[in-house]
Amino acid sequence: MHHFLPGDRVEIREILNERIWTVRPVTVIEDSEDQFVSYLATGTLIDYPVDVEHGEKCFTMWLTGKWELVQKEFSASGMLRTTPRSVPFEVFTTVLPNGGVASWYVKCREPLCRRPHGLDALDETLDLIASRDLSVWQRRDQDELEMAAATSLYSSEDVERLLASCPSVEEQLASRKVPWYLSWLESRPRTIGMGTCSRICRLSFFTS
Repeated sequence: MHHFLPGDRVEIREILNERIWTVRPVTVIEDSEDQFVSYLATGTLIDYPVDVEHGEKCFTMWLTGKWELVQKEFSASGMLRTTPRSVPFEVFTTVLPNGGVASWYVKCREPLCRRPHGLDALDETLDLIASRDLSVWQRRDQDELEMAAATSLYSSEDVERLLASCPSVEEQLASRKVPWYLSWLESRPRTIGMGTCSRICRLSFFTS
């Protein structure tokens, strides 16, 4: 299996029915047997569906296949994205301007497909959001999962599978034995070279 190198610029795409749903250019932090970690820098241009909203409007687009992509600037704080190899979820982590992270956003997703350009995957709607110290968490978008199931976007088996994955994540949060770096709590990103986040290496995130 080909592995990307720290500092490589790749794309993470979401693909639905062989059509591109989103494209996010990111910088590779780590690509190992254990996990894939990337960084989405503030100011990056991403491809995103025009006028998309959570819930019914999004699911209507999925069902009809009718959407157009537009480039928009990622204006939020930088985002770390950790994809452990052995679990069916990713962890999105907002990097605060002065260092450290705000929270942990655990998103269920389809298995990743490795491509020459980067990785392809698709969000599976159900999420958990945990506080930065992992002391508090809650499930998110279970109502949207049920809505998607009602429109046949998800089978009953899919819904059962996704809901069944939550308790194991919650056990990991409770024990603080999570498959991602808690070191990000006190880290801050640092660019190397010219341009926005043109080169980032994993160790750069551990500066204080």
